Amino acid sequence: MTTTTTGMRQSVILSLVDLVLGENFNPLTHYNPRATFLTTFLVKFYFVRGVVLYCLSQYSGSIRDFRIVLRMDWRHRGAAAWIAKAERANSKTARG
Repeated sequence: MTTTTTGMRQSVILSLVDLVLGENFNPLTHYNPRATFLTTFLVKFYFVRGVVLYCLSQYSGSIRDFRIVLRMDWRHRGAAAWIAKAERANSKTARG
């Protein structure tokens, strides 16, 4: 069984993400409206992670992250557009 370089990169990135946040991490339970710096950081983090997951063809994970962004900042300009893009790509992948 051979592992491609891209496959190794994907698994390393996803392993690091799981290590940092864990599968059971729920940012909405840790949300504090007074902590604007933390909120801004989390919005940026989840948006960038959603884009990375989209680029890795992990569409359901990217949709989940973009929805988290919209829950924290409902006026975020790019998250809704990326959700639509990821849902289109996810449906194309499901159809084959």
